[in-house]
Parts: sequence; structure tokens; C-alpha cells
Amino acid sequence: MLNLRLFLIFLSLYFNKINSINPMKHREVISALLYILLISFAGCRGKSINEQISGRDIDLEIDRFETELFSADPSMLENYIPGWEQKYGVFFGHFNYILNLGTSTSAAYSENLRNFVTDPFNYRIFKRTMEVFPDIDTITLELETAFKRYNSHFPSRTVPRVITYISGFTQTAISDDSLMAIGLDMYLGSNDDFYSDAGVYKYLSKNMHPDKVVPDCMLFWEETEFPFNDSVNNLVSNLIYQGRLLYLAGILLPDKPDTLLWGFSEKDFDFCTKNEEQMWTYLVSNKLLFNTDRLTIDKYLQPAPFTTDFGNQSPGRAAIWTGYRIVESYMRKNPSVSIEDLMKEDDYMNILNMSSYNPE
Repeated sequence: MLNLRLFLIFLSLYFNKINSINPMKHREVISALLYILLISFAGCRGKSINEQISGRDIDLEIDRFETELFSADPSMLENYIPGWEQKYGVFFGHFNYILNLGTSTSAAYSENLRNFVTDPFNYRIFKRTMEVFPDIDTITLELETAFKRYNSHFPSRTVPRVITYISGFTQTAISDDSLMAIGLDMYLGSNDDFYSDAGVYKYLSKNMHPDKVVPDCMLFWEETEFPFNDSVNNLVSNLIYQGRLLYLAGILLPDKPDTLLWGFSEKDFDFCTKNEEQMWTYLVSNKLLFNTDRLTIDKYLQPAPFTTDFGNQSPGRAAIWTGYRIVESYMRKNPSVSIEDLMKEDDYMNILNMSSYNPE
């Protein structure tokens, strides 16, 4: 979106030189500038930069488990484990599980944890993580604002405790009823040597950078709070479900560009907007919308270099654009439906039918 401050500065400079411009030309320039400004604001789908946030105050603090873990004396880990178990609760159990360390009461547990901490590769990851994230003040502030918006739309729902950790590239996030944990080692930078050395595909590493932490955190939390819950698990239901998550993410993070929320480039968005009708027509004509085969569904939902059926110029997950547009149309055609109503609606076919979606 066009930066308003830059626009006003440009306009001010323009008026300083107004005397040197032909009056007719002056009116043409002003009209063009105003048109650009309006188009730029219209390009922020459903977002308001001046949105008033209601709801209770959120004082978010993020616990950095990775700094405690790797700062502890490895020879004395047994002394730290009870305190970590008490402080981190359910997260500590999840962390042990994803790293296959066993339970904290098992005889081999402390040695397994020591091996993880003292592994040279894991220690290098920790050092690199601290270089990229020496502090997380910005992340904390952005999440605090996002969760305040979340609370204003869903006042009865829990705002989670947020924890950071590293897992040696094992798992991006951990979520539970009141927990949102994010693996910072999965966001070191798109071109970080760790990812290229580990053989991470470019279509994956392009979104493994610090700016994705907050959008991904909110999307992971949305999936936890609003899990897929339709009695019919077909392609169109999944597309609408994913589109709904991204629609809500845009509401909770109105200042984040859509490219960041989706993990799409401008070129990817250009493909989706220009080929929306063709993508939808392909899915309909090939009788794919109501397909319940998991492999077929995943082909359209999972990250990939491109969406095979839409050509190698398409982004992976391009079909979700149609799901998003269905949700957009549904909310536009049904103005009495609140964000909370939208997220409670588990009949995705009802969303489709009431959207009157008809790309053209």
C-alpha cells in the first residue's frame, strides 16, 4: 500500500512548485495523484489502518526458553529440570516429545537433554538464533497488538502464553489450549547458510525469515482455536477453511502486507488475481471441489514450488486464493455476519452458497 506520509510529502513538494505548472496540467496531476491514493487504499483488502481496538488490555510477555536452556551449565542440568518443568508446564512436555527426549522422570532424560544442548550443530544454531534475535521487543509489541484485536473480536477466548525455543529445525511451532510456542531457528533468514547447507528447498526457505514470525504465530493460533470441523472433508471445504484463516489474519494484522501473510510474492498475487476464474473453472470442470482423497486435497493445500495443475508460473497453494475470495464475498454479501460468527460457522458449504461466489 502507498505510504500516506510519503504521499503527503510528495504533494507538499508539488504545491511548492505549483506556480511553474500550467493550470490545466495541474488539475490533471492532482486527479492522477488522488486516483493513485484511492487505489492504494482499496488494495488493502478489508484492512483499516485507523481501526479502533477495543477489549481488555493485553500485557504480553514472551519467555525465551532457548536462552535458559543453552545458558545453563550442561553438567548440572539435573538441577534445572524441576524448575523448567514447573515454569513451562505443558510446553516442556511437548518440547521433550518433539525432540524424542523421553519424559523428565525417565532415567535417560537428563543425558538426552544434555546431548541435545552440547551437540555442536545445535549450539551453532542457538548462537545464530541469538544473532538474528538478540531481543524480541518488536515481536512482543506486534503480538500484543494482534492479540488485543483478537480479544476484541473473541472476548471469551483465551489469549495464549507465548514461548520461544529452538528445536534443531525439528518443528516450527507448538500450540495447545493456552500455549503458543514458536521455533525461532525456523526464521533465521531466507538465504541463511544453515538452510542451504541442510538442503531446505527454496520454496520453503523463502518464508523462513524474521518478518514471518508474527504472521505465522497468529495463523498457528487460529488453527488451534478454530480447527477444521466440517463433517465433509473435501477440497472446497478445505479451501474455504484456509481462506477463512487468512481472512482473519488480515483483520488481526492490518498493517502487514498480504504478501507477508500469505508468503506470496507480488508475482504470485498477480497470477492469482489474473487467473482466479480459470482456476475455479478448472476445479469445477474436473469435478475436484468435492473430492475427498487426501492426496488430491494436499496437492492444493501444501507448500510447493508451484501448483501442478495451474502451470509452473503459479505459486504453490494457489487454489487457496479461491477459498479466500469465497470468504471475502460471503462477508461482503452478508454484512450482519461478524468475525466471530464467521469463525463459528463450520458448515463451509453454507459459506459457499451464501457467498454467491462467481469469479469473472
